[in-house]
Amino acid sequence: MKKLILLSIIVSVSACSTGRNFAVKLDKPQVKKNEFRVTWAKDLDPKYSTGNLPIGTASPFIHDDIVYMGDLRGMMTAYDIDSGKILWQFDEKAPIQSQVNKKGDFIYYGSKTGRFFSRHYLTGKLNFAVDLGAPIESQAVFSQGRAIIHLRNHSILSLDASTGKVFWRYKRSIPYSTTLQRVSHVLPYENSLIVGFADGHVASLSIEEGVLKWEQRISVGYKFVDVDVKPVIFDKYIIVGSASGPLRFLNPKNGVIEKTIELTQSHTPKLMDSEFIVGDTDGYLYRINSFGKITLKKRVSINAISSVKSWKNGLAVSTMGEEILFLNDRSFEPVDKFLLGSSQSAVFGELVTNNEYLSVYSSRNRLYVFK
Repeated sequence: MKKLILLSIIVSVSACSTGRNFAVKLDKPQVKKNEFRVTWAKDLDPKYSTGNLPIGTASPFIHDDIVYMGDLRGMMTAYDIDSGKILWQFDEKAPIQSQVNKKGDFIYYGSKTGRFFSRHYLTGKLNFAVDLGAPIESQAVFSQGRAIIHLRNHSILSLDASTGKVFWRYKRSIPYSTTLQRVSHVLPYENSLIVGFADGHVASLSIEEGVLKWEQRISVGYKFVDVDVKPVIFDKYIIVGSASGPLRFLNPKNGVIEKTIELTQSHTPKLMDSEFIVGDTDGYLYRINSFGKITLKKRVSINAISSVKSWKNGLAVSTMGEEILFLNDRSFEPVDKFLLGSSQSAVFGELVTNNEYLSVYSSRNRLYVFK
């Protein structure tokens, strides 16, 4: 007992004699930022047999206070962005993998059977539906009153956005049997349409007639040469990359390669005022200026980057792994991370933002809305 009392006195005296230094050395508690606050989530997984896992590659679409999402069950649904309440829903009888787009009072999307739909954005009332003959997996874009669609069979179609009447069709012959079987979104530019193809080429078509103006091969190698990322206009160049080859700066007038950057682009670049941010297939994120100089390079994941969007004064970054990242937009330093809950989860589509909201659709067919 005396030994115990003596030991207590020694510990107390020692603490008192060194208390000031001890207090200085204490670290402040680290408060983890909670940027990914789930407002609501939906399980949209279709029924399937064991061993035949359905993979979601689509992306949500947000307009005003409505989230539009098509799924592999064949349902097109409009959700209230605050509550997740279903505003309207229609069964289109076939899986939907194309992202919705909107023009005027109507939204547009397609199904895996090649049926193209136009519905009123508020009520869901059908405007028209037409069969185009091949799966529709890319988002329709609009130019000069036309809806432009890239089909799975490597065709480009121009339709009247009001009636669905087909104006013209451009069919590309693809000699390669080893492709990623994905399609690039079309980029309207002045009186042309810029689009990448699975044969490793970028081409320019006339909007009026679909006539080929120029084409440029940007891929290297002979396998998986697909140009499946949407081209973008940055400064005076077309920025585009492929699954097999570096990122290219093209002259939009003739397709001449002006600059080359040695990275394998994996998603549509995030454009800034005088620079752009792009990720690659190895999980690196780059900041690149208009001279083609890399001003910042940082590995943020072991997985390929699938999308980068500005959100909450930072960057939301999705990957082809199970994590979604929130990064400092200047340094690319990590701030927060959200795990999709399974090693089988990934994001193959795009992140979508609207003010304080962020929406994402995972490969396991889960729709999330964060705030």
